[in-house]
Amino acid sequence: MAKRFTATEKWIDPWFCELSQSDKLFWLYLLDNCDHAGIWQVNWPLVKFHIKDYVFNKEVFRGRVCELKEQKWFIPKFIVFQYGELNPDNRAHLSVIHILKKEGAYKGLNSSLQGGKDMDKDKDKDKDKVKDKYLDFVLLTKDQHQDLINRFGPEGAEERIKVLNEYGHTKPKKFKEYGSHYHTILAWARNDKPEDNLTKAQRSNLQGLKRTMEEIKNDKRSVPEGVCGPDSSVPGITVQ
Repeated sequence: MAKRFTATEKWIDPWFCELSQSDKLFWLYLLDNCDHAGIWQVNWPLVKFHIKDYVFNKEVFRGRVCELKEQKWFIPKFIVFQYGELNPDNRAHLSVIHILKKEGAYKGLNSSLQGGKDMDKDKDKDKDKVKDKYLDFVLLTKDQHQDLINRFGPEGAEERIKVLNEYGHTKPKKFKEYGSHYHTILAWARNDKPEDNLTKAQRSNLQGLKRTMEEIKNDKRSVPEGVCGPDSSVPGITVQ
């Protein structure tokens, strides 16, 4: 198999961080399985062999993948990342140029890359938006902060900001690698257990309820009528 460059910073790229686990795997699969000209021969059975029950969402990859034909896709940014500007005098580049011309991708390559540059400019504009500092390190725009409140509630948003802020204290060098604190919080939230989405008060109540049920289970003499089933079993406690 051919060796090629990979971008290690993708793991802190906001777009990549927001992808689902399956979409992350599919993106890595595309980059590894396209040819040296960035063209992928569509093969959904093989994709689903590696990524079980995968469902492709075209909107997620809009601007990053171009459909040349029904069975061939092109990844424009693959070219600029692997080769920079294509030079016909370079034999390795010439092979790529021939493939792109054959597949009808070379003519639109510059416009595709220009579109990518425009997207990068839009990202830069987002970075230039005024951000407020929360606690010591966490930077969020007012819209981002409000979105966190809408998603997790006031206490949940505050708790997540505290966690990220503490990470900034304990691992300052690693913390600086996170370009977007908002997207970092969202990425971490996807790995939460159900209990992690509760407020401190709710977690405390849940723990108290679990302790009470455990005491009831261990001392059946104090079981109130109707709490346990006919076989004296204690109903399971689940977090919705």
